[in-house]
Amino acid sequence: MGHVFSKNGTDRQKCTLERKNVQRIFFVTLLLAALSCTGVIVLHKDNTFALPEKSFVAVTLYAVGSVAFSCFAFHLLKRKSKKSELWLFQMLYMIANTGFLTYISYSLWKSTGSFLMYALVVLLNSCVLLYNKGEYALCAGIECLMPVALLCEKALAPHHAVVFAAVHMIAGVVAYEVQKGHRQAEEYRRKYIQEVKAAEMDPLTKITNRRGMMRRIMSVWPALEEVNRAVAVMVIDVDHFKKYNDCFGHPAGDACLCRVADIVRRTIKGEHAFVSRIGGEEFLVFVHGLGEQDAYALAEQIRHNVEAAGMPHAEDAKYRNVTVSIGVATDRCSGEISFGGMYRRADKELYRAKNSGRNRVGFRRSDFSTYSERRVSGR
Repeated sequence: MGHVFSKNGTDRQKCTLERKNVQRIFFVTLLLAALSCTGVIVLHKDNTFALPEKSFVAVTLYAVGSVAFSCFAFHLLKRKSKKSELWLFQMLYMIANTGFLTYISYSLWKSTGSFLMYALVVLLNSCVLLYNKGEYALCAGIECLMPVALLCEKALAPHHAVVFAAVHMIAGVVAYEVQKGHRQAEEYRRKYIQEVKAAEMDPLTKITNRRGMMRRIMSVWPALEEVNRAVAVMVIDVDHFKKYNDCFGHPAGDACLCRVADIVRRTIKGEHAFVSRIGGEEFLVFVHGLGEQDAYALAEQIRHNVEAAGMPHAEDAKYRNVTVSIGVATDRCSGEISFGGMYRRADKELYRAKNSGRNRVGFRRSDFSTYSERRVSGR
């Protein structure tokens, strides 16, 4: 199975691709097992090919082995095995598969008298499995063991040995070109994914930007709408951020935004939530699966954690430490509401909180249409 990752790929990327290779083995082995069983039945009933009993035994064992490898592949995928285990499984399958196919194809050649059958199986074994250079060299070596042994025992004519070598060379070139194209396609796909991620990430805070947030929300919205799931939108604004920049400078302001983003990200960790930077000092949190009280409590926890971080603010700011104001809108996802509508409601609650003194959570309950705010004790 094709190893198409680049040498510079991360271990996580390599493990993901190893899992994809094992997935391919799972489906290919099931297909080969079905073809082998069909072949045994057809060849046994048809006397056109006078195959020896050893060939039938080999094909039967190949079918059983294919099923066994398929079950083993399913087990490895189910228990999320390590990259080394996945790689070892692929090598074992490659060696066993190549050995069986070589023997079966040689038996068919000797029984039918047609060398075409052997050439087709060698080509199929080389192209379908898409080995890389080192693995194909090992497979070619395994395939050549039998012809070399036969040549040494003078059971194979020298000109047949030349044909064997030519077939392996042609199969190697074809397999290499197919594998090369497959690797390039995978590389282009990986680069495209990286470019998309870069376009959807805020370069300063390293969290999702507005574009990425909208794509993620729109991807899950239909599923949430189908089950009428509770959703909440929070708009977070750093209080008196202009005064912070004027007092400490823009580099310090950038560091402050990164710290706030990290606090928000750590606070919502474990929840079904997304966080993004949607403006200069504004952040947005989209969370689903929480009721009104839980969503409000999460927003209050974010507000408290930012204040508790103790980042000094400008002397003329209302509070001595950096604080945030948060507007929250909650509802149940349905065809009657939209993310845009919830965002406008949350933004309206944000300005209510800011006009009420900042460093608090503005929250309008969707069922009672009342406004509640959390005042900071002692302020």
